[in-house]
Amino acid sequence: MITARAGLRLVQQRVSNLRRAVVAEVEDINRLIYHVLRGGVVVSVAILLFGFVLVAFSGQPIPESGSIPPRALARPLFTFTPEGYLSLGVLVLIFTPVVRVFLSLVSFARERDRQYVLMTAIVFANLLVSLVLLA
Repeated sequence: MITARAGLRLVQQRVSNLRRAVVAEVEDINRLIYHVLRGGVVVSVAILLFGFVLVAFSGQPIPESGSIPPRALARPLFTFTPEGYLSLGVLVLIFTPVVRVFLSLVSFARERDRQYVLMTAIVFANLLVSLVLLA
């Protein structure tokens, strides 16, 4: 026969196990978001530095014409023009927070938190629309 204390201990242990599982899952998604943000910045800086190295070796001034549209980026990248790599570095830097919002959207959807899914979906849609309209 289970005493009241033994039953209470059993319930506390199950609640503690559930809490640890939830905390571990939240830490996993936060760790993933951390790595995505950090990795995006590091990759962006590396690409920008490569673009500046190309500027230094080509002897050309830093381009003032602005960025190259994403659709036309393949040719400058294959011909190793500084404008292509500088534009790509900026694009990677711009898309890093977009990926973070997408991961948050997926995380909230997995948790079935409708309110946060709706708010994050609105933010994600605004980001995508602004990127499409400005590109």
